[in-house]
Amino acid sequence: MEISAIAMEELQKNITKTLLYYDIFSHPLKTDEIFSFLPRNSISKQDVGNFLKETALNGSAPYAEKDGYYYIKPSEENISKRVRKENYSLKMWKQASVITHIIKRFPFVRAVLVTGSLSKNSSDAASDLDFMLVTAKNRLWISRTLLMLFKKIFFLNSYKFFCINYYVTEDNLVISERNIFTATEIATIKATYNTELLNEFIRQNEWIRDYFPNYVLCDPMLHTGGCKVNNRRSKLQRFTELLFPGRFAAAIDKKLMCMTRKHWRKKYPQLPDSERNHMFKSTENVSKTHPGNMQKKILGMYTQKLREFNLEVQ
Repeated sequence: MEISAIAMEELQKNITKTLLYYDIFSHPLKTDEIFSFLPRNSISKQDVGNFLKETALNGSAPYAEKDGYYYIKPSEENISKRVRKENYSLKMWKQASVITHIIKRFPFVRAVLVTGSLSKNSSDAASDLDFMLVTAKNRLWISRTLLMLFKKIFFLNSYKFFCINYYVTEDNLVISERNIFTATEIATIKATYNTELLNEFIRQNEWIRDYFPNYVLCDPMLHTGGCKVNNRRSKLQRFTELLFPGRFAAAIDKKLMCMTRKHWRKKYPQLPDSERNHMFKSTENVSKTHPGNMQKKILGMYTQKLREFNLEVQ
């Protein structure tokens, strides 16, 4: 397929935008990944691949290629970093599998999903093991509280292998925050428990295709993790849930939510309500705990990179 000069210029800009986002994490991309995360839908994957090879070879673009990986020049060393991280992630997936077998036995946990660096096979020794959980309706805060108590007692409150920073209920799977950061996290999320619910989560967040129009919903290339998924529900969980009957459980759940809101207000009184509620969202069907406000930092870094390359800020 012959591409016009204007289309080639636009495609090169979009490829550069995609690589710049992952450059924040020192994470070069392969052709398939670049195609999936392009911000504009233009030509076929094969044509994108041919265009990448040609522009990287003739040096006309701000990116280059080595060993099948594309990176923003001159960061060639990021290729070896990615390979090392992929190898390290194999160990992390084994740890994620063990932790998942624990988490899935807690009352009202319906799905265990891996996010963050491991979901992109980009973990290193400094990385936390980040999880997102889907819980039963009106039981989120019971699940969260029990899991936090378990972490404090048995993991001494360590976040290294037990970092659960996002909870949603199974009746509220649509993520309201819509930007390239959240779209990327959803597009790369992986299940270690309950693949079916993960697929439903992806389907209900089809809005991510506004950011990645080439993205295929529930793409197995992006959603197959490094460990075997266990979709069988725990018998222990079924038994423990009997200890929390109907209205009694709903009342406890609401009380725990209110206690958590009070805790965040007391711990971070210096923050404006809007910022605190964004970093520590606590509603009946969402619990988010992002004390470092990583989303804001990453979006700020990305905006700065786009401006450095004279590209349109997304």
